[in-house]
Amino acid sequence: MKSHKSSFFLVPFLLLAAPFAFAAKFFENRIELSQIEVKNILDRMLRNEPDEHLWDDFLSVPIKDRTLDMIREKVEVLWAYDVYLTQNASGQYILNQKGLDELANIIQELRLGRT
Repeated sequence: MKSHKSSFFLVPFLLLAAPFAFAAKFFENRIELSQIEVKNILDRMLRNEPDEHLWDDFLSVPIKDRTLDMIREKVEVLWAYDVYLTQNASGQYILNQKGLDELANIIQELRLGRT
């Protein structure tokens, strides 16, 4: 019975929150990055040069150019799943070989202009 009560209160909340979440997508900040800047960031990732702030900034802030943002979203997937990650001696997460291979494919797509 308790789950029915919580569901009863959850539905109106979702009905009220959904339009705000949808509207927020239109007003979210997007960063202006060039293809060269994106490639340079990805090359640093490919060399496994850990930089927590750079990765967090790159992965969490959408890019104005939709094509480059699709690349960012593909890279974001690599950092979201343990299957692509390992820890280095310092305890920082870096891409494992599977993640590096996938990243190399993404960089190749960027060079060829495909997403």
